[in-house]
Amino acid sequence: MAGVINVTAGSQAILTLGNTSVLAAPGAAGGFVVPLVQDITVTASPGTVRYSTLDSTSSSAFTTVNENEVSFNMLLDDDAFFGLANTVNKVVNDGLFTTSTSKTEIHFSVAFEGDTSTDNYIKGQGFIGGLAPNASLEQAVWISPGTIIVNGELTKDVV
Repeated sequence: MAGVINVTAGSQAILTLGNTSVLAAPGAAGGFVVPLVQDITVTASPGTVRYSTLDSTSSSAFTTVNENEVSFNMLLDDDAFFGLANTVNKVVNDGLFTTSTSKTEIHFSVAFEGDTSTDNYIKGQGFIGGLAPNASLEQAVWISPGTIIVNGELTKDVV
């Protein structure tokens, strides 16, 4: 299966995109599984504000809104990057490049397992950014980082 990173025996990471939340669910018919993902990082971090008071020797903190993102590196696949005729999923049709440059909001999921009805995954919606295709003499393939800038909160769901 394209787009699967085997983390350990029985575990995998699968990034699926769609123009609807139904298409972005792991294993969904018509879902766009990003192929050839080399690594993926899900960042769910609240912002913080630190402050000091004169009656304490340590600073204090409180949290603010979450700044969430999903970052990944992938070998470029021409169809995934530039698009492939598809009437079901606009992300497949437009490809990562046009989806990014047109600032189209997408839905996504990052599956931790993805093959049974009790497996967990993270989902959300956001915008694709951070695409920077590169190749070199030492690296005869196109590689690009990518980021999904999350619009809203990440949530957990079960396949």
